[in-house]
Amino acid sequence: MLSPEAFYSACNLTGNPFRSNPTHASDPRINIWVGYEKQQQQLLKFLTRTRADQVGNANFVMLYGGYGTGKSHALLWAQNYVLNREEDDFDAVCYFVPTLKKAKGQLTFAGAFQDDIVAKSRLIADIQAYRTFLGGCINQYRIENKVSHDVRDESIVEKLIGSVDLSNFAREILSCGDSEEKIRKLVSPSSLSDYQAVVTFTRLVNLFVHEIIIGQHKNRFKKAAYLFIDELDDLLRTTTKEARLVNDNLRHIYDSCPNSFCVVIALSAEVAEFTTIFEDYILSRIQKRVELHLLDKTDASIFINAIMDNSRVDPSGPKGAFPFEPQAVDAIVSQLVEITPRKVVNMMQQVIEEVRLSGFDPTKGPISLNDLDNADVLSEVLGEGGIA
Repeated sequence: MLSPEAFYSACNLTGNPFRSNPTHASDPRINIWVGYEKQQQQLLKFLTRTRADQVGNANFVMLYGGYGTGKSHALLWAQNYVLNREEDDFDAVCYFVPTLKKAKGQLTFAGAFQDDIVAKSRLIADIQAYRTFLGGCINQYRIENKVSHDVRDESIVEKLIGSVDLSNFAREILSCGDSEEKIRKLVSPSSLSDYQAVVTFTRLVNLFVHEIIIGQHKNRFKKAAYLFIDELDDLLRTTTKEARLVNDNLRHIYDSCPNSFCVVIALSAEVAEFTTIFEDYILSRIQKRVELHLLDKTDASIFINAIMDNSRVDPSGPKGAFPFEPQAVDAIVSQLVEITPRKVVNMMQQVIEEVRLSGFDPTKGPISLNDLDNADVLSEVLGEGGIA
């Protein structure tokens, strides 16, 4: 039997690529879309029209479906698409909240803002970059209008940003200088209520996408801002008061960011449960509901091949279904009654390791369906305690 290193090298894989569902933006599978071509296009349409160089409006999208149908993966894929797309530069900020359930099991936007947006995202770096951008606009305004350097930068900010609330917050950002610590204290003080978190977040979004006009020049820090929130089906298992607060926060966030902003929420729920989870004022604001269904066999096989190709040692070497024959991958997928991305990943994780333990050497040729049958690989994986 080959060692794990030797086996996966023979498979032209860096390791077993079928790990549990991705939970962070650095996961290498984030750039793989899971089937659902129609749903992908629906989501992309709203992400794109949010940009200031497109429609530049505010959008509210819901992803829903059964457990394991790839909603979390879709959100992380969309975040990766927005932030790292080279062919079509979104030039945007994007923040992902895995769950609003935080300390003591409470649903709190303040906790999510501090734990996920401030601590784990690019927000602080985005604010520092915005400060640099604003400084450039101030210098441009001085030159364009021949303003004396005796006039303070803070006074010019009022000219650049019409809103008193936003200009005041922009001046506070300027006063932080290059200090990351001061920026953190400004946006995330030790005691932060949900209301304060919502106000701070929406102020930042509106500053990031605000168009500053200086003479004939139009300046904008970012074309769009995105907020993705996962696992909102947690609202089914909380108190009425807490659920109402989350609904209110969503409404205030969406209503307070009227331009170039998109909220995408995801939940495991049926249509009949929507009125239990959300208030009418949220459901009426959601422009598009995108349902993620079960995968068909072809989509599942494509997904498997894409995951393996994303982990190849040699991109010019064997790929696609390798170390399996294509018919073997199709047969593996056929073992699932309900095909979801999560079940596909969990089953393939076990199958490929069971193949290694059975002594197969991919250098002698791809593994066929007969090989799997002769080694009882699928019965071993799908027996008692197998894929649920």
